[in-house]
Amino acid sequence: MTADDSQTTAASSEPDQSSGRHASAVAPAAAWAFTFLILRIFAVSGYKWNTAFAVSTTIGLDDGLSLLFGSLMAGHLLVAVLLVCVLPLLLAAFLWGPRGRSPVVVLSTALGVVTLVALTVSFHSWWLPLTAFAALGAFALIRRLPPLHRLRRAAMAVMVRAVWVAGGAVLLVAALIQTPWVPREQIQTTEGTIIGYVLSVDSGYLNVLTDDQEFVILLSGHVLSRS
Repeated sequence: MTADDSQTTAASSEPDQSSGRHASAVAPAAAWAFTFLILRIFAVSGYKWNTAFAVSTTIGLDDGLSLLFGSLMAGHLLVAVLLVCVLPLLLAAFLWGPRGRSPVVVLSTALGVVTLVALTVSFHSWWLPLTAFAALGAFALIRRLPPLHRLRRAAMAVMVRAVWVAGGAVLLVAALIQTPWVPREQIQTTEGTIIGYVLSVDSGYLNVLTDDQEFVILLSGHVLSRS
């Protein structure tokens, strides 16, 4: 085999390796997104099978971002508690972790900081940044322990898996928050008032999930007002 042949073989193998790494990164993300979607559907349905099936019919392929963002906004108290636990870990991984500069860690840390600022300003939860920085200070102190110290080794092991911990925290939010990802509305109809969440508006009717996790279909002609 000549040198040119070796170079050609090496060059042709690089795209295969790159595509393999890309596929290995996409598969866990897709599995996580699917799990999040299933958990949200069952959570807002009160874990009722028939209601969950009806709710699933209102979700389209372009609803992913609004579903994720709306779910986090709906459960701000639980998000705040989990953020205090997860954000210091992400910051520690960003500052001192072996993969701290990876795009996933950087993006997750940035989103966590933005969420912390928004929660603090919106709900005047000044305990959030204070608690988060105190936890980050604890990571800094643990990092000064001897390399073979059991507590330091445990902290480093968790730090390496910071992204997985953050992903698990978001799945916990998806499973526990029963408030849907859309605002609560008061709907005046010709037959009375319905309090619930309009999951989708289709041609001629509205799909509504009530506070009792009941799925209701309203004809548009029967709706007098929404507030």
